[in-house]
Amino acid sequence: PIRTKRLLIREFRASDRAALLPIVRDPDQIKHMLLFLDTEEQLDAFLSMASASVNTEPRYQWHLAVEDIASGRFLREAWGNGYATESSAAMLELGFRRLGYHRLWGKCHVDNAESARVMEKLGMTYEGTLREHVWLRDHFRSSRIYGMLKAEYRVAVTA
Repeated sequence: PIRTKRLLIREFRASDRAALLPIVRDPDQIKHMLLFLDTEEQLDAFLSMASASVNTEPRYQWHLAVEDIASGRFLREAWGNGYATESSAAMLELGFRRLGYHRLWGKCHVDNAESARVMEKLGMTYEGTLREHVWLRDHFRSSRIYGMLKAEYRVAVTA
C-alpha cells in the first residue's frame, strides 16, 4: 500500500464490491474510462481480474483502489479536490523511484479535459492522439497520450 497526505492506494479486494456498486448504478462516473462496469457481473469480473493480476510476473499493469484516509472510498462527490493529482503523483514516484522505470505513460479520452489537466500539471508531455483505436460503448474512442521520462521526473521533482 502507498500512503500520501490524504490517500491510501492499494490493491483491490473482493470486499470493495459494495463500495464500487455506485459506479454500476451511475455509469457517468466512468464514461471516459476503458472499463465496463455496467452490470454487477462486469464488476465481479473486474475485481477477479484485478486480483489475478497481482501475481503476474513480470507485472506491467496495476489496478489500484484509492481511498480517502479520513472518510474511506470516494466517488463523484470527491471530484475537484485534487485526489487524482495526488494519487497520480504517487504513481509517478512509485514507477520512477521505487521500480526504476525509464518511462511512464498515461492516456485519457480526448473529451476528458480534467484527466488531461492532471497529467499536464504533473509535468507529463502530450505526445499525440491515438485516433479511434478502440470501441467504447457506443463510439470509437480516441485517446490523448502523455509520457514522462525518468530524467524529466527528476527535474519536475526538484523544480
